[in-house]
Amino acid sequence: MKPNGIRTIVKVFATTGAECLGKDVKDEMARRLFDHPDYTVEMGEVSVSRFSNENIEVQVSNVRDHIVLVLHTQVPPVNDGLIQLFALLDAINNAHPRQTFLVFPYMPYSRSDRKNRPRISVMGQRLPEILNRVLGVKRVMLLSPHDPHIKQYFIPTADEVPVVPLLVDYIRKEFLSKWSREDCAVVFADSAAAKRFEEVPLVLGLDPAYIYKSRVDNTESPTVKAITGKVRGRHCFIVDDEILTGNTALKDAAILKEEGAASVHVLGIHGVMEDQRMSTEALMAKLADSPVDTFVVTDSIPLGDKVALSNGRIRVIPIAPLLGETCKRLILGESLSELHRMTEG
Repeated sequence: MKPNGIRTIVKVFATTGAECLGKDVKDEMARRLFDHPDYTVEMGEVSVSRFSNENIEVQVSNVRDHIVLVLHTQVPPVNDGLIQLFALLDAINNAHPRQTFLVFPYMPYSRSDRKNRPRISVMGQRLPEILNRVLGVKRVMLLSPHDPHIKQYFIPTADEVPVVPLLVDYIRKEFLSKWSREDCAVVFADSAAAKRFEEVPLVLGLDPAYIYKSRVDNTESPTVKAITGKVRGRHCFIVDDEILTGNTALKDAAILKEEGAASVHVLGIHGVMEDQRMSTEALMAKLADSPVDTFVVTDSIPLGDKVALSNGRIRVIPIAPLLGETCKRLILGESLSELHRMTEG
């Protein structure tokens, strides 16, 4: 306890749709700060008023001289959520906190950051500018973004919170505990995955395999050219950063099964699992009746009823413990580098 007996209050705020994740992160932070009596962790209260003209107004509980953690992730309607985030940060700024941290388990528009066609928007770059220059956000955490370079659009550079170690631990505990390493393989679905996740087969002691593809342009799906590495008779793990509609994973799994794979398990950091061409129920039925034996994702994006609708095909890794540890380290000024390490074995 500080000499004057005053505790530093840490308040956690979450936007609509992320409240359950926010509470879990708050609980994880409180548990980790239990041995630091100078700090107390609370959930911040948020009141969102909607007027007849569809404008919103956000009011927050007292944060004067508090450390504030704001958690926002992608949930429908995505654009309404962003406006609420802007209003929440503005309300917090107006109440004079000591320090504000912004955590994106999944940052909206993170895939829209390159001008790869004429006259298109690049909101993946504009969003960091708005947060930095207009709303004064200085400390941002991104949970394994689709492309790591997006953290450099923030000034100062955002901190990346790695999730791959969680996927590695899951494979080790849930799969390698029942299958021998000789009967398993890590499959890279494309060259980008091979580069990003190259350490995964090394730390797990598994053989890698590769699906080589070619793409005519950005409007067409890639065509599989060849598969290298042994997959016949093996349990195959495809590791990716994101599962959007699942169509690519289903095609890759079908090809692996045709090549004699014993089973196919797709592990994705972010489980978007949405397709604007079909309902959630129809998409989950499609994934359940597919060559993929298991989808493993984190709850960086709330899954709602999708797990129940998937007939047991979707398994979820909670991210609250990782975020709680990350936020604890930020508050205490501890290094985040240790979170990136993956142990062999």
